[in-house]
Amino acid sequence: MSNQAFYKTTLPLESTLFKDLSEEITFEALGKGRTGNTIAKSINDGIPIVRTTTQFTSPAHYFTVNHLDILNHIDNTLAAENQLKTAFNCGLIEMYDENYTKMGYHSDLSLDLKTDSYIGLFSCYKHPEKLTATTTRILRIKDKSTEEEFDITLTHNSFVLFSVETNAKYSHKIILENPNRDALKLADNKWLGITFRTSKTFVKFNNDIPFFEDGTLMELANEVQEKEFYKLRGEENRSLDYTYPDLKYTLSKADLIVPKLD
Repeated sequence: MSNQAFYKTTLPLESTLFKDLSEEITFEALGKGRTGNTIAKSINDGIPIVRTTTQFTSPAHYFTVNHLDILNHIDNTLAAENQLKTAFNCGLIEMYDENYTKMGYHSDLSLDLKTDSYIGLFSCYKHPEKLTATTTRILRIKDKSTEEEFDITLTHNSFVLFSVETNAKYSHKIILENPNRDALKLADNKWLGITFRTSKTFVKFNNDIPFFEDGTLMELANEVQEKEFYKLRGEENRSLDYTYPDLKYTLSKADLIVPKLD
């Protein structure tokens, strides 16, 4: 299959949102050159979560006005281009600097993703007017069946949409091709990306204690469970149609904390 499974467009935002997006919530250090946090929609059904192998300690944030503005532009742009309407209720927001230029191939972790939903990646840059081919991030994609690779350039205010089904069939990574770190440091042109998702898993807090919808307590994984989670994650990355068992724990301490409202 070709890159038709991945749809790219550009959002007609009137100004760059990098400064506001990077300053309005708390970003946690996630390794050299990478910071991030999770964001979620405030809804009556509970707090939508997407459990991953990233172990956050800072609480998530509810969607801000800027996050909602981006989502509104996504809906309007996709409608104008005759694409399917999305219903994103959570996301992962990240910033990469010159020290974070490569990663391993992976599929997004699907444990909590709603079946038949979509994943959307929004990109923007600190200095879009200075963006060059060598400082623009690339979404490199590999077909798990054929190992065919292709690239999508993550230009400023771009939005890439793909289905959860497509996510299972392909691996991807965000990279900079042949990075010159000295030049990148001088340019200081950080990438900020938001991976929007639709979760099927909701958590409610009772006296600051998190419970799943069925009333089961959500706990922090112990050592045995953590090893199990990584094992399952590896199986998913190698599979075309992996289904997780029902898990009642999380690796992220942040999932056990009520999100912040800014």
